Amino acid sequence: LPPRPHASRHSQTPNNEAIISATISLRGGDRDAERSLQQQMGALYQGYGTHYVDLWVGSPTPQRQTVIVDTGSGVTAFPCEGCKGCGDSYHTDNYYKHSQSKTFRPLECNECFRGYCATMDGKKKCRISMSYAEGSSWSAYEASDLCYAGGQHDEALTISGPQTNVNTQNLLVDHIDPVEASMFAFELAFGCQISITGLFITQLADGIMGMENEKTSFWKQMHLKNAIPRPEFSLCFSRSNSADREGTGAGAMTLGGVDPRLHVSPMVFAKNMKGTGFYAVHLKAVYLREGGGASAQTVQADMGRFHKLGVSEKDLNSGNVIVDSGTTDTYFTSKLNGPFKKAWKELMGKDYNHNSVQLSEEEIENLPTIILVVQGFDGDAVGDEPDGNPDDIAGYAGKTDLSDNPRDVVIAIPATHYMEFDTDTGKYVPRFYTEESSGSVLGANAMMGHDVFFDIARGRIGFSESDCDYVSLLLSEGKSISNVSTEAEVMEEQEEEEYEEDETVEINGTERESPFEESSIEPPGPDQSENDETPYELFDNKKPSQGKKSGGFGGMAAEIFDDMKHECSSTGCRGIAALFILGAAAVVIAGIRKALARRRVMRQYQEAELEISDLALDSDSDDDEGGYVDEPPMPQIT
Repeated sequence: LPPRPHASRHSQTPNNEAIISATISLRGGDRDAERSLQQQMGALYQGYGTHYVDLWVGSPTPQRQTVIVDTGSGVTAFPCEGCKGCGDSYHTDNYYKHSQSKTFRPLECNECFRGYCATMDGKKKCRISMSYAEGSSWSAYEASDLCYAGGQHDEALTISGPQTNVNTQNLLVDHIDPVEASMFAFELAFGCQISITGLFITQLADGIMGMENEKTSFWKQMHLKNAIPRPEFSLCFSRSNSADREGTGAGAMTLGGVDPRLHVSPMVFAKNMKGTGFYAVHLKAVYLREGGGASAQTVQADMGRFHKLGVSEKDLNSGNVIVDSGTTDTYFTSKLNGPFKKAWKELMGKDYNHNSVQLSEEEIENLPTIILVVQGFDGDAVGDEPDGNPDDIAGYAGKTDLSDNPRDVVIAIPATHYMEFDTDTGKYVPRFYTEESSGSVLGANAMMGHDVFFDIARGRIGFSESDCDYVSLLLSEGKSISNVSTEAEVMEEQEEEEYEEDETVEINGTERESPFEESSIEPPGPDQSENDETPYELFDNKKPSQGKKSGGFGGMAAEIFDDMKHECSSTGCRGIAALFILGAAAVVIAGIRKALARRRVMRQYQEAELEISDLALDSDSDDDEGGYVDEPPMPQIT
């Protein structure tokens, strides 16, 4: 790939027998139980260019493991106790201590899912290894344990097995409520990692959640164990400029379906071109829309703003065009390179490149929006398609020159998504690439601002425009997830700080923007709607204003030394005070060094493309046209 990856209500603690009994009961596939199953929604969090979800594993008290949600991988894996040098100082959590779980067990050789039978530590286990193009790898053995996804971010729910879902009467489960997440517990087969290398060590999340269309994937196992009603899931990505180790909310994942409460436009459906493995779409055309804009809503009168890139439909789909949540950015075939850069220069008067650039709010608003026209779903009607004239529905081509099929799907990638803000430099970096030798990848920045629905059984991929604000949805329903930082909370604090600073400026009689505001420009929100309702914001890059400090560190030190002169006159007293000051300085320096080390790690992700998916295993295709294939070759065995 191109360079860069870039409290709660608890159930009563059950005994082990009750857990196993409930699990066995669920596996029985009771038809009445199936009718009572519901979909589940959980929070997503910001990683270093990726999105991760909480996975709580073990019983009776689960342990949290954060895992990158990856539609380009088929295995869920994370470090287990005994893994040496596996990044616990970088990750959000410690290694999984399977010895503390009553329901953990290694898989027997006749149960191997994706691994193979091998001797490990003197015992026969199912060994599995994965290697990636940027040099990272991991090795594990396959095991199983009870788990649930989502829930409260900072507190475990007791797993009482999946018995709630077999109750067919008098049970109402609100599937967005975090405190009900343990009711969706099931037995998961996963990779218990014993060694990892490369950027897997320094990533923020502990491991990876495989979500491609394979029997080993997380959603597939969940459905087969009847923990969710249908083989479906949806991912809704927002973005923050920073990733806090304590958790920065960045969207939602719905398992077993899709939730229209997240949507600001009706969901439209593209055809999924692959029956197994990756999810892929068929591109009809690519445009640059002059003047920007976040929505895909299009009318014929606006077609003068659309500049079609002169690439044939065949060339656009050379290899496969896959939808991969584990890839941070979007990568297109090199056959688009010339036409894209030519159209960009005609519109902007400047060459398109990947150098960082400082932009004003007005300039970022006026950057072209990348428009993708994708083949619509052409199967039998399901009943959840939007009613009405396609001309009036955002996401449909309608009767415009975009496509000859009004129900082809239109996906908008605005500059606020393909331009990434660098908080260190206060500049933007373009993250849309056109250098792939074969095949294209719609990564997380193309999915952003949409609830993307993977309807595996029907062969559809749905797109609905969304702000992906899970926390606001919870609050509107009277729920709460935890004290995790969110963009809304940060914005509130920033506005308060800015208000205080404005007052200071007014008192001094001088109107002046802070130096930080001059060097870092916040990105725009979406266009204002015609009825002047408050527009949804896909993400916000506002930075807190830098208020004045009285004297700074130097002034504080001067005050301390001045106090010492008056209050501490003896040599012994001053010696003790000096040692205290040196110790405090050492603590501050150690903190600064740790912060700089973490920043270096994030820069690695911005410069080395950590592609957390099985794409790396599929660069050699057996297809005549090359590209990404359904059934990847066996992973490298180490």
